[in-house]
Amino acid sequence: MTDAGSGWIEPEPIEPLRNPALQRPPTWLSVPRPDDVMWLDKNENLDPELLRFNRSLLERVDARTLSVYPEAARLYSAVADWCGVAPESLMLTPGSDGAIRLAFHAFVERGDRVVHTRPTFAMYPVYASIFGATPSSLEYRRTPVGPRLDVDDVVAHLERVRPRLFCLPNPDSPTGTVFDPDAMSRLVDVCGRIGTVFLVDEAYHPFYRHSMVPRVDSAPHLVVARSFSKAWGLAGLRLGYLVGHPRVIATIHKLRPMYEVGALSIALMEIAVEHVDRMEASVRRLEEGRSYFVREMRSLGFETLETHGNFQHVNFGKDAEAVHRNLEGAVLYRKGFAEDCLSGYSRFSLTTREGFEKVVFNIKGAAACSGEGV
Repeated sequence: MTDAGSGWIEPEPIEPLRNPALQRPPTWLSVPRPDDVMWLDKNENLDPELLRFNRSLLERVDARTLSVYPEAARLYSAVADWCGVAPESLMLTPGSDGAIRLAFHAFVERGDRVVHTRPTFAMYPVYASIFGATPSSLEYRRTPVGPRLDVDDVVAHLERVRPRLFCLPNPDSPTGTVFDPDAMSRLVDVCGRIGTVFLVDEAYHPFYRHSMVPRVDSAPHLVVARSFSKAWGLAGLRLGYLVGHPRVIATIHKLRPMYEVGALSIALMEIAVEHVDRMEASVRRLEEGRSYFVREMRSLGFETLETHGNFQHVNFGKDAEAVHRNLEGAVLYRKGFAEDCLSGYSRFSLTTREGFEKVVFNIKGAAACSGEGV
């Protein structure tokens, strides 16, 4: 395309970016969340005790960190020790999102097929489009106990499509569902047999304890993405990592920029990872908060789903309008979903029991006004 005024030729983007269906929301139009409400809408960890500890980390960071280039060797060793792998099995990334994008960049070419679940993390089909691949989704079905996807159906789909990449969060989001260890082992075997790279997204570890990291050394087609955003309460650092067989990670390191993550993120995480007990204690507090919240919701007659991430689904039934009205201005949460498998459910990020007591107070007020329960 030539500019009529200057005569200059405007550069054409690569073919996948010319796809009009590939759009990203303008971040410059995002609206900041108000400070005077509870933030339970984005699956962050805002446990007050962990927040105080994480704030103290800043006081321990050398001021020169802001002025020097990153040195990541010590963090690689510390994270590797925590994961039980060698440092050469890791690559630090800007969040688990960065790890996922690297997997696409390393393995997906134009014309490939990528399989993912639906609903799931929004970036899988986006990255498939960016790299010229065709996404193929496996739909969760609605059941009386929540969204479900049978491993037999997944295996049949993989064998039929034979994708280059299979993306599976475990737990998945927004469904909160998991595939058990036997099912995951079966999927590893199937992907290895048909030549599919199996990307397991463990962003919610250790809210769900079972991990595929111990399998990476024996399964070179398996890579695991993780994050420090959820359990560690450090989403603002944009820090995650990819775990895989050393040969595979060495290949992915070829895509590394000059510095994979920032010096401040490295410095803070070096200290945080020395205090795994703080993170584990926070996870326990949030799980205690979940247990309280679920008990209270069920006592009101509201349905809840078993979820394995740092969030909880509730169906307010006929009281939904009154509940949403009562929570307005008090808490931010996801009111509903367009997908059939979660239709009628609202999602709350986990908080402590003390935090959920405030939410429950407002919900009980709505239930009392409209007649208890569904």
